[in-house]
Amino acid sequence: MPELKLQLFGFPQFAYQGQPVEGVRRKALALTAYLALAERPRPRELLAGLLWSDQDEEHARAALRAVLHNLTTFAPVAWLEVDRHTVSLKADAVDIDVRQFLAALDRTRAHLHTDGKLCPSCCAALGEAVKLFGAPFLGRFNLPDSSEFDLWQSTQREWLSRECITSLRRLAQHTAEHVPGAILEAIAYGRKWLTIDPLDEQAHRLMMRLLAANGQRHEALKQYAECLRLLDRELATLPDAETIALYEALRDGEAVAAVEPGTRSFEPAQAISVLPPLPPLVIGRETAITELKARLGVPTPETRRSTTVIEGWPGVGKSTLFGVLAHDPELKAAFPDGILWTALGETPNLLRKLATWAEALRIIPPGRLPSLEALTGQITAALQDRRVLLLVDDIWQSDHAAPFRVGGQGCALLMSSRVSSVARALAPASADVCRIPVLNDQYALGLLSHLAPQAVAEHPEECLQLVHDLEGLPLAIQVAGRLLHEEMSLGWGVVELLAELRAGSSLLTAQAPDDTLATASYTAPTVLALLKRSTDVLDDETLTRFALLGLFSAKPATFDLAALAATWGVSDPKPTVRTLVSRGLLEPISGGRFQMHALLVLHARALLPRST
Repeated sequence: MPELKLQLFGFPQFAYQGQPVEGVRRKALALTAYLALAERPRPRELLAGLLWSDQDEEHARAALRAVLHNLTTFAPVAWLEVDRHTVSLKADAVDIDVRQFLAALDRTRAHLHTDGKLCPSCCAALGEAVKLFGAPFLGRFNLPDSSEFDLWQSTQREWLSRECITSLRRLAQHTAEHVPGAILEAIAYGRKWLTIDPLDEQAHRLMMRLLAANGQRHEALKQYAECLRLLDRELATLPDAETIALYEALRDGEAVAAVEPGTRSFEPAQAISVLPPLPPLVIGRETAITELKARLGVPTPETRRSTTVIEGWPGVGKSTLFGVLAHDPELKAAFPDGILWTALGETPNLLRKLATWAEALRIIPPGRLPSLEALTGQITAALQDRRVLLLVDDIWQSDHAAPFRVGGQGCALLMSSRVSSVARALAPASADVCRIPVLNDQYALGLLSHLAPQAVAEHPEECLQLVHDLEGLPLAIQVAGRLLHEEMSLGWGVVELLAELRAGSSLLTAQAPDDTLATASYTAPTVLALLKRSTDVLDDETLTRFALLGLFSAKPATFDLAALAATWGVSDPKPTVRTLVSRGLLEPISGGRFQMHALLVLHARALLPRST
């Protein structure tokens, strides 16, 4: 047993011979966490860029050397492999809770359990895994000066939390159904599930059923009340019909099963779906949903395209559409062999993302994962004669999509990107790109009315002007609606807030809605942080020119090449315009003019102090 241990669930902490190690720098902890989840040695230049992206190459490499010295001197253990080009961990020299967690899950992947039950060895392995998950990955640890690391951290946190939730669900359902007298153990699994994702209605329903099965019907009704409170506070929405129906059955004294009918502790081998959460609120997207379903062959197979790429402004609702389509009954019928979804983001772990699909297909061998290329080949072979819908959301680089092009003739592939040049590169032809527009004023006001009904009822004209000023962007309207709802629930007036929202002063610093991850210790990014993901990739000169566009009026911001040339002080603005259009930050319109969404203008304006 190694004397050196590293805790990564919760705030990162080293221990040597049972005693906490002090004096480890934050960047050193971040580097170790990154290496712990790396499949192979990582290049020094990659690590320097990840942790010191704000420094030039020479200073970043020097900072990396200092951190490596810090890591190799705090304990008399040779646990790092360091050479002139790469850095990696010695797996047998340090005990890491995250690696133990993943190893325990790997031990369950060789068992099919086609009868829907878990064997004793899998129960033990899953129990070991969920015990190791004491808190979300890295807890509240962050690096304020490294947005790239923070994005990587949030992606890994989402993945590991999802793995733990799946394990808890399987254990709770198996224990409730197949282990006599163990209902309290199942309840404990359900409670831990809710600490990780308190907005998961499936977890609330499971707790309601388990509490009722334990003779605690009053507590089951209180669980529904808590679900209702959380959904209203965090999402300004009601529980879905299934949750309400279960509540009504419990209220009326009806008997309910301890486990939701139709669910199993392990899905049968033929079920291969990996789905995103169902969006809690979708308004004004009927036309887009109908068009996308037609491209996927519903209701007429003759209209099906093998590949479609969704493109649109950041915050226009591309991921929301993926959630709707993934749960659409007609699409499930059209693709009876399943739906496989993933979201990549800016710096994805492609092997782990693809491994989630492979796990659903039951083709991951026990032990060490194969290479990315080998796994792509295995999945391609498995899908050759199957009818599966493949959904790949939030692609930032076209080569990131390559491992997920695994469908046969009966499959369809739907992808999305906020980057125009990437969308065009992914699409076989221009007709395969589907651009998602912003909402018109009618639908935008309807969305705001659903989120903040009292504010809209009392200030209809001001609210209509607000959604018009926000140019129908769903992200901006959802943030504004939540802020208005919170203000009204406190009994305060909203006139001043409406003015601030129209000016944009409250929008950029507000937390963005997040449909894919909501954990007790997860802090949602601000709207500004989400927008920065699109501008952080720009070089300094292009970023400066983007910021100067904040000088234009945001209602709406449109300009021609002559205006851009004058603003930037250049004779030929076309190279910069091409870059901004390709990154999805500008959009060409008729008459040789270009437009920028109001929220992006506000973001550009916020950059002016440090860019001019």
